Amino acid sequence: MYSRGITQIANIQLNPMKHCVWLISAINLYFGLRCFLNVIHVLHTSKYSQATTVIFAVLFLSLGAAGFYCSIGRGEQKLGLLIGFGPWILALVILFISMATSKYP
Repeated sequence: MYSRGITQIANIQLNPMKHCVWLISAINLYFGLRCFLNVIHVLHTSKYSQATTVIFAVLFLSLGAAGFYCSIGRGEQKLGLLIGFGPWILALVILFISMATSKYP
């Protein structure tokens, strides 16, 4: 019983994937919060359209929170890492579509 507790503590401290998931999820939440503040006109730093900024805010806030949930609540680090990288891939696709369909002078 005693050795099992020490093993669990060692696994928590020596799991670099958990820290990587936390870092990526924190960056996602930060970026999503900045997009959300741009949507409600507290910040005025967005270079993209209002609709794109709303999509980014929802995407990054929800998937950042889901990454934390998978890492902390469920203990599935691989799924948390996949969810953490998901918004970046989707954001690149949305940016490409937005740039391809909008008119630039």
